[in-house]
Amino acid sequence: MEEAMQALVFFWFAGLACMTGFMLGFFAKADNVRKVGAALMVLGFLSLLATPWTLTFSPSSAFGHLLGSILGPCVLMGVGFYQITFSGHVPVGRLSPGERKTGFAMVIVGFVWLEAMHWWILTPTYPNEVNRYWLIFWPTFLLFGVACSCTTYALVGHVGNQRNQEQRLMMLIAVFFGILLVLGILVDGPNVLRESFASALFLAGADLFGLLAGAALAIVLFTLVMALYESQQPSPLQLNSPSKGQLQQAAEMISANLTGGEEE
Repeated sequence: MEEAMQALVFFWFAGLACMTGFMLGFFAKADNVRKVGAALMVLGFLSLLATPWTLTFSPSSAFGHLLGSILGPCVLMGVGFYQITFSGHVPVGRLSPGERKTGFAMVIVGFVWLEAMHWWILTPTYPNEVNRYWLIFWPTFLLFGVACSCTTYALVGHVGNQRNQEQRLMMLIAVFFGILLVLGILVDGPNVLRESFASALFLAGADLFGLLAGAALAIVLFTLVMALYESQQPSPLQLNSPSKGQLQQAAEMISANLTGGEEE
């Protein structure tokens, strides 16, 4: 098989299968279709993970190497956050306090694992240098953590009740992520220099800013289009006020329905 065809099958088709499977599994109503979607997503994801062996000649294989490197800590953190969320103040499906402690432990272990990839010898290296996708992922992850924590802190105060503990936790997480960003800019890691981290952080910040600006612009444009459309619509027809005869007839009908019949 030619190299271009291998990349098309094992990387691009695999990514398309992941996206298609996710959409089918999330939006489909039939159980059979959802099962097919789940199978497509799993097969596509496994194909992406295998690219360091199936596409050794392609630079895209570094993406599969990154997925395999961060799969463990991300799964731990995802399951941990799920247990923390549903063992708090939720009306239904509440988990036990013991699972909440387990969730905190899983999140801590997963995050320390990711931290070790930056500050220790576990940095994803492929094939003989630091994975370039790791230099994109890690600063973006930290910036995204700061943004999500601050947003959640603001939303929890308006949406939920008795959420002071969760608000304090979100603020601590935001401060912690901010400290890690500052340390990455000021201190060299064993494999990632502070100059490389600062450059990647600047690019990640530009990407996130562009994403937020684009989303805000899309919302503004949608609002303007809807307002322009509504302004061009004709006013709804207004009925004439009821006459005295119509009011009298309505009063008689209401009185007849309110008056009870004779009991037998």
